[in-house]
Amino acid sequence: MSDLTAGEATSSKTLSGTDFSTAPMPTIRKVLEVIGWVLVAILVLTGLSAIFGRTGFMIGAFSEPIANPEEVFNAFDIRYYTNALATVLHLGPGFFVMVLGPLQFMRGVRKKHIKLHRISGRIFVLCGVIGAFSGIAIGVFDPFMGVGDQGFNESMATAFFSLFILFSLVMAIVRIKQRNFGQHREWMIRAFALMLAIATERLMLTGLMSSTDIGIGVLFGTTFWMAGVINISAAELWINVTRTPGNGARHWKDMDAKAARV
Repeated sequence: MSDLTAGEATSSKTLSGTDFSTAPMPTIRKVLEVIGWVLVAILVLTGLSAIFGRTGFMIGAFSEPIANPEEVFNAFDIRYYTNALATVLHLGPGFFVMVLGPLQFMRGVRKKHIKLHRISGRIFVLCGVIGAFSGIAIGVFDPFMGVGDQGFNESMATAFFSLFILFSLVMAIVRIKQRNFGQHREWMIRAFALMLAIATERLMLTGLMSSTDIGIGVLFGTTFWMAGVINISAAELWINVTRTPGNGARHWKDMDAKAARV
């Protein structure tokens, strides 16, 4: 995308008033980009692994009638069995979020395949909305440690981050309708970062359970909060070092490349 709103084309300043491509920022941006994509790949693979694992559980659970689910499943698994519809609506859209999410931020796709970017973006947003609501149905109203017990921590984390995802997706749609490409990008980054938080939480939970004696009842909700804060903080860092002037139509790589030629 190369179109700019009137009066924005000549500005090369950020909101803070400093030159966008001030040394050593170009190098920092390149390093952070590599680190970021590596981490995104790890989190996407972790998320897909969890989705496939839970899908396998659901197929096995419904392969034959179960008279008393409470005697068969533990407190963590049974809520997926008893909330089967919400689970399906969480796993299916979750798969597309993990697969399509990275495509939304690939510069080559946006520049050379804008139609693919738009179609996949609409699917991504729809799946994000469905995934957020189905996550609320399970995590807020049926946490595995109980709403009135340690599960309250999980409920509040799920409610807060799910609502923030929904807000971010709405803002992303509003901004692109206004042709404010920069803020559209920023809100999409925030939404995807929080969607990946469940993968970050799984990694943190696994690490802490293997290295401490703290029970999963305490760790589950706590690591959910920690993962959300870590992911959104990383997103804000990336947003701030790559925010371009004007309506954000100019990509940071193009501006750094232009500055390097001067």
